[in-house]
Amino acid sequence: MAHTRILRAFAVVCLTTAAAGVPAAAFATSEGSAPAVSAHLRPAAVATDVDDFSYSSWDAVYEIGLDDDGRARMRVTETLTARFPESDQSRGIVRGLVTSYSGASTETTVLSVTDEDGAEVPYETEEDDGVLYLSTGDDDFVQGLTTYVIEYEMRDVILATEPDAGSKNPPVDEFYWDLLPLDSTQPIERFRADIIFDSEMSAALTGATRCYTGLENSTAGCDVEGPLTDDGTARFHVESGARPAGDGVTVAIGFEEGTVTQPLARTPDPVADIAPAVAAVGALGISAASWVAVSAFTRRRRTATGVIVAQYDVPDALPPLLAGAVIPGAEDVIPAEIVHLAVRGTLRIEEGAEAEEPRLRRIPDTRVPDQLDVDALDALFTDANADGVVDLPAASETFSARMVALTQTGTTAARSRGLTQKARSRGAVVLQWCAIGITAVGLALGIWGATSGRLSAIPALVAISFGAFLVLLSSLYAFSKHTVLTAEGARTYEYLQGVKEFIRVAEADRLRMLQSYTGAERRQDGTADVIHVYERLLPYAILFGMEDEWGDVLERAYTHEQRGATWIGDPTSVALRVQLASFMASSHSAASYTAPSTGTSSSTGGSFGGGFSGGGGGGGFSGGR
Repeated sequence: MAHTRILRAFAVVCLTTAAAGVPAAAFATSEGSAPAVSAHLRPAAVATDVDDFSYSSWDAVYEIGLDDDGRARMRVTETLTARFPESDQSRGIVRGLVTSYSGASTETTVLSVTDEDGAEVPYETEEDDGVLYLSTGDDDFVQGLTTYVIEYEMRDVILATEPDAGSKNPPVDEFYWDLLPLDSTQPIERFRADIIFDSEMSAALTGATRCYTGLENSTAGCDVEGPLTDDGTARFHVESGARPAGDGVTVAIGFEEGTVTQPLARTPDPVADIAPAVAAVGALGISAASWVAVSAFTRRRRTATGVIVAQYDVPDALPPLLAGAVIPGAEDVIPAEIVHLAVRGTLRIEEGAEAEEPRLRRIPDTRVPDQLDVDALDALFTDANADGVVDLPAASETFSARMVALTQTGTTAARSRGLTQKARSRGAVVLQWCAIGITAVGLALGIWGATSGRLSAIPALVAISFGAFLVLLSSLYAFSKHTVLTAEGARTYEYLQGVKEFIRVAEADRLRMLQSYTGAERRQDGTADVIHVYERLLPYAILFGMEDEWGDVLERAYTHEQRGATWIGDPTSVALRVQLASFMASSHSAASYTAPSTGTSSSTGGSFGGGFSGGGGGGGFSGGR
């Protein structure tokens, strides 16, 4: 409703500016005459603000008593006579009524809106930011004196107060209420209010009464007549002449302590206000612990003997496609597999027509050691020409999809060969159930606190609700089966860690290891064929992210043997490390290519003194429509 008023006022100002500020010549037609302008758009007829009116009188009667639960119930009848301009400006008034007071809902309910003769006046309500806006009228404009009689009810309008430390004032229950809206732009020519209490409340009056007037925070006093008693009921009367816009009247009337039962929302309750938020933090902490439990579970399953022995060779039955499924976070599985096939002589990596598109040439009549290597060759050379040559495309979704499927083939093979399996972490499941239980208790407490009218419980309810959402998401992970290594898989993992250790150590240590193994590749003179060993470990260095270091080692070995790599590029033109780095970048890009998206993205008491105008409940808002 507030947004509607702002937009309407902005539109009127724009129309006024357009009609008043644009020269007549700008509206001229091709024949030189100005078109007719609607009368309601002419400057003389357009109002600049729907709030530009006043109140001839503002009368209000407040009837306050206790319900069966001892809680305060107030019925208000406001008779408001508005003085509208004699022009098509406003369609009615907008009265804003508070919906909460000192942390508790007032349960504000509009009963009726009529004119001075009792005829019903159309209205609509909308709640926004703690205010119930009541808009009277329809699409018809109203002019001159127009009376609106508004009846509404509120609850829990009496507040239990505690004196400040050192104060001699006793604790009291208090009706501390703003009788006029301070958030108003309309002056009032005459104001009058009667405040009537039932017999039970009247008998508990302390005699402490104050009235404050003026703009917000003003401490200026005003006169209150009363209490005037009639059949046991007490009445207080406040009256004044003309009041400027935003000039308030606030009364504070004291009752004996405990006269009125306060709502649960005003009763200190750390369980309802704090416990849900604490539960949210605790549940999220335990959920995080369940994720840690999953991580610890997967790490434990990688241990077989706990002893890592340096290894200088890898069995034919453990190609990079399979090893990549065993090594956590293995890097560049497809480039590693291509290099694996190249160093074993089944294909050659050549320079292509474009620098970013290297070429693969299949070498016929070569032994392919493992079925996964066969699958890799088939996937790589699907589009090969008659000479068995294929270019690695820089941007092909089809090729990229084949490489993704090829990687998945290695994952599937690891499971079928007994290296991996799906399993749940029992520790994570137990922890997550604890988190869910704590969340359920916290959510129940938060809902109970909020539904009892405790506005102070709403932040904690929001916190536990958000926490419950995160715990639910966490449960999907904690309760899921995760890929972990089997006992055989753990032994394979430790073997590959031995390969990594061999790659990591110094050259002298590597040579010493090779000389100590009788199974190492040997030349005729009995020495180890270092290049043969080093080449076969290069794909696994790629999986470990150590291709730069190992490429440097391999290049020095080529130099020592006065020869170059026969499986990649031109050994006489560019250093191996440069060729390898270029191939790695190109093959990684080709295997992971995704076409760019072409779419566009379219969010303490006042009855003893010390109070002030606007310091109570009530007040609200008044404006035009």
